[in-house]
Amino acid sequence: MSRPHVVIIGGGLAGLSAGCYALRNGYRTTIVEHNLALGGVCTAWNRGPYVIDGCIHWLTGGPFTALYDELDITSHVKLRPLDVWQTYRNVEKGLSIPITRDLDALFAELSRVSPVDAPELERVRRGASELLAMSPELDVPELIPWRERLRPLWEMRGALGSLLHFRKTIGEWTEGHLSSPVLRRLFTSLVPEAAPAFFLLMMLGYLSRGQFSRPVGGTAAFRDALARTYQSLGGNVQLHATVDEVLIRGARAAGVRLADGTMVAADVVISTASAPETVLRLLGGRFDADATRDRMERWKLFDPIVLASFGVARAYADQPPLFTLDGVAPRMIGGRRCDRAQVRVLNDDPCFAPPGHTVVQVMLPATYDWWATRGSGYNAEKDIVAQAALELLEPHFPELRHAVRVTDIVTPLTYWSMARSWRGAYEGWMPSGEGAGAHVERTLVGLDGFYMAGQWVEPGGGVPTALMSGRQAVQRLCIADERVFSARGRT
Repeated sequence: MSRPHVVIIGGGLAGLSAGCYALRNGYRTTIVEHNLALGGVCTAWNRGPYVIDGCIHWLTGGPFTALYDELDITSHVKLRPLDVWQTYRNVEKGLSIPITRDLDALFAELSRVSPVDAPELERVRRGASELLAMSPELDVPELIPWRERLRPLWEMRGALGSLLHFRKTIGEWTEGHLSSPVLRRLFTSLVPEAAPAFFLLMMLGYLSRGQFSRPVGGTAAFRDALARTYQSLGGNVQLHATVDEVLIRGARAAGVRLADGTMVAADVVISTASAPETVLRLLGGRFDADATRDRMERWKLFDPIVLASFGVARAYADQPPLFTLDGVAPRMIGGRRCDRAQVRVLNDDPCFAPPGHTVVQVMLPATYDWWATRGSGYNAEKDIVAQAALELLEPHFPELRHAVRVTDIVTPLTYWSMARSWRGAYEGWMPSGEGAGAHVERTLVGLDGFYMAGQWVEPGGGVPTALMSGRQAVQRLCIADERVFSARGRT
């Protein structure tokens, strides 16, 4: 009896994860990937002797470590725990505050910045410890006994006060509970202003437990380890193959049609493409279209970015690897007002540059429509943005302009053309407003043999979420086929 064939749309982390778990549970798989390489937005690329790392600034461990182990990533990549998550640098106030895992020391420093805010800061510190009980379940609810489903609620009973107090967005909480403008800016630099404030507490809790890390070898090493696992299990890949339609026979997904007309037959289809593209284009709006359009109207997307990277003939060993540059003179860059930026200095791993060199990156806010309407002036605007980014960085990096050897500019259109990220939203839905804690349906009423996975089915996105969604898609597939799911493979 032949093994059922699963076609997976998209070769990013969710697609690779789904492929690995499907193979281990007795399915054949083919990943159909739009780009020339696997990885999706979890990617890095070479520019001369430099590696431009386009994804992992930090990696959340804790309950997610089991995913990295199951997918054999940690067999090939060492995860280096972070003592400092990032640094907040306010030029106007002359402040530089490392966000360290020693929360007692961190909040003592923040209380010195604003003594009047000390009581509220203590609530943050205490809440970061309490909310550690909010551990995500890796398994789908159908596989968790009902008593186990209730256990997290019991364990969270001590954190209800913090959940209620920090239920508003970061922006609303800082405005309503902090007197210091500097602390407001600091906290909204760590987590998007529209995200729930308790997200900040959860992240500080992970940090305090030593559960933030960076993969040695960067994003490329992490991505390549996962791709290696998939291919070692016998998974097939078709690269540079854009899906134009999901084929439907009767009421069941039966494969995909590629842009060149090729038909790829399947018993099951898993789409990791964005929810708007999956539902409205690939399925022609025949399933879940009204709900998807409603989400597009009401839910907020992650803001797109411009990523400006410079390969430089200086080590800049004295700079923190990741910091927010705040308190700078406002300026217009790429159609957006910019008064702060996140800066990454790839000086903590020799994989990124030759000895004595490094890569300096700056993330800038962007607008998809602005970049999409540049027309023939698109490349000229990229050059202008590169110069503006250098002007922003120069006061903090001696001789930077003269040391630049390579310049690389990524825009929201790059995320669309490379990874089909809808409107440049590289992490999908923002976990804010009605999207906070909400879930997108992974199956569609009236369509059998079809599942959705990826950052667009779980507001908040990120590496662990993408991997987990691929795992859960296969769990649901196994339930439908009356198979016992195995994370490690059948014996």
